Amino acid sequence: MSNKLISLGILLSLALPISARDLGTGNGIPAKDLSSYQLLGISEQDIVNVPGYNYENNYSNHSYGRGTPDTMAYDYAWGAYFYMTPGDVMVTAHQMQADGILKGVNVRVHRWGTGEQLTVSLHKLSYPLGSDGAMYNQGAVNADGWLAGYDDGSGITLEGTTWNSGAGACGGGVMIGNATDPLGSTAAVSGPPGTPTMGLLWPDGFTAATMDPTNHPGIDVGGSGSNWIICADFGSEMEVQSGDWIGIVVQYSGTGGDGSDPGIGFEYAPAASDPWKSMKFYSAECGGTGGETGWYIRGFAFNYQLAVELTGDRGPVFESVSSLPTTLSTDARTVSAVVSDDNPSGDAAGVAAVILSYQLDSLTATLNTVSMSMTDGDATNGTWEGTIPGQVPGSMVYWSLSATDVGALSTGSDMASYYIFAPTAGNDLIFNNQGALYGTIAYSSYLYFYWGGEPFDIWDASYGGIVDELTAMYSTIIELCGTGPLYHNDVEILNWWDGDKTYIVAGDEWLGLRSGWTNGATSPGSVARDILGIDNEYNDVNYMAAGDQGGVSRLVAGSDGYASSLAGFVADSLFVNYDPAYETGGSNWLDGVDAMAGFTVDMTGYGGVLDTLGNPDMTDTYNVMIHGQAANGGKSAFLAFDPIALNTVPSYYWVGASYYWNVLAGAVRPRCQSVDSSLRKPCSHQVLMMM
Repeated sequence: MSNKLISLGILLSLALPISARDLGTGNGIPAKDLSSYQLLGISEQDIVNVPGYNYENNYSNHSYGRGTPDTMAYDYAWGAYFYMTPGDVMVTAHQMQADGILKGVNVRVHRWGTGEQLTVSLHKLSYPLGSDGAMYNQGAVNADGWLAGYDDGSGITLEGTTWNSGAGACGGGVMIGNATDPLGSTAAVSGPPGTPTMGLLWPDGFTAATMDPTNHPGIDVGGSGSNWIICADFGSEMEVQSGDWIGIVVQYSGTGGDGSDPGIGFEYAPAASDPWKSMKFYSAECGGTGGETGWYIRGFAFNYQLAVELTGDRGPVFESVSSLPTTLSTDARTVSAVVSDDNPSGDAAGVAAVILSYQLDSLTATLNTVSMSMTDGDATNGTWEGTIPGQVPGSMVYWSLSATDVGALSTGSDMASYYIFAPTAGNDLIFNNQGALYGTIAYSSYLYFYWGGEPFDIWDASYGGIVDELTAMYSTIIELCGTGPLYHNDVEILNWWDGDKTYIVAGDEWLGLRSGWTNGATSPGSVARDILGIDNEYNDVNYMAAGDQGGVSRLVAGSDGYASSLAGFVADSLFVNYDPAYETGGSNWLDGVDAMAGFTVDMTGYGGVLDTLGNPDMTDTYNVMIHGQAANGGKSAFLAFDPIALNTVPSYYWVGASYYWNVLAGAVRPRCQSVDSSLRKPCSHQVLMMM
């Protein structure tokens, strides 16, 4: 059998240790919530109505009659956090589906750092239309989505008189050809201090709408994150028309305080295009996504919400839509949607038709349509169903819905997609048994493994648990569950396991899910004992009576096992820490194990978290990584931690993270060039361990 590779990566240090969570998946450091660990069933992602499918708007109130109150908020599985520093501006755009009145705005803050002030305003955007009135190219996003800013001779600025000519000053960035000020086409006569005036609707008085950490606490300090500001408190409730794009504009108007961590973080999620939902203005010189200063269209949405009172008719509303995740099945698939329609103007209401559209393998392919049928309810609130025919393995199916009401107003959904999973001959399988890391499935290989996706197929938890039909296609399975696990698949692993197989598990809750977090001997015939070589388990060895489960643990790499290259790197000058709260937004539930005879210990760790001086309690030492070969010849390794959450002190290196810059934006980049300052992750160096 050929050697198999698992890896621990080492990042080159930064001049200052900065947050590696700017695009994270966690919401702080939660206490253990056993409800999120499921033996069978849907994952946390599936609790959102449509994982991987995004509503254009989700209206929270559907009362009938004139004057309907609603909250315009994108329905995504929000993660934390997206980072901004002094002078930056972040915008989320919502399109009015009917005439209405702006009532309030909610800017959800995840964490403040030492940031001390935000300024909030509402604008009638020119975005998503460019200077020629055409929508921006939806392929121009992130590094390629540079809109620039004003350039009156002193560099790119947020406000001014002359828009940039198109050339970048920081290394070759090229502005989108029809770029213009996304905040609006007409400047307000005046505005409150520190508030951009282009396209300004509100505040229309003399007082700026500001937020600070004292009065608007973030989620990371125990607040709800919601910070509703009532429009009438800072001026007028503005009337807007159906079709208007309203931008919630959040500017970092403070100085960052006197701390070393000035960043303010917001909930974010990968977003759908047509158009992209959010933009960011990077004020730092050459600090933007593609290396330039100024506005960039982002492929993410920021969780800023808008309260409105609708006064005119609008199109139908998709209350819920069934999920169609990646599947092994080639059978036909049924789409089910609950669609409602009201009419705040008081005239006739009701859904007249719902159409399912789909394309195969390309968004330029032939568009196929299916008329959906109402199976329950009525025209004002009913369930509609339609079927997409079965497709061959390897097919990508793009699909969307459109609904038309009795007044001929239509609403279209965002584009969704699913893949008919097809194994690649000779590849290993990554079973990403956790939420998508930083919201992107591909990072399951790019961040954990040096070479990226080519030698791996990925089965993500959003597809469901693994099944025998899937495991039979592979000789090596690597299960990642650093922030999971979401599924318990021991039966499938036992059915699959024989002398030609390699099985690798990484995650600090994998054991506890199976034993109910009970210390002691593992069970004969279990995956833990018979495959992974675990004799005894010790759960949550960092636990402290004060309940500080989010602390940092100290690990030690052995000089003879698969962590020997890491041991050589840290040598006598560095220490290895397990710090998921900092690196992934997860919690530290580090476990320890005793190895069966014949299995090798690769890493150990100290019980308890580090003290305030950064020192471990050396009273108890546990084995936290082992590997070996079972009696039938099969090979395995078990890591009782999430390797992506390792770093070093006193000099900061991100250990466990592979470089993934080369795959972002589809460009080959030097290994030590960061392509996205908002990611806050530097370049990396890789250490490989042979198995």
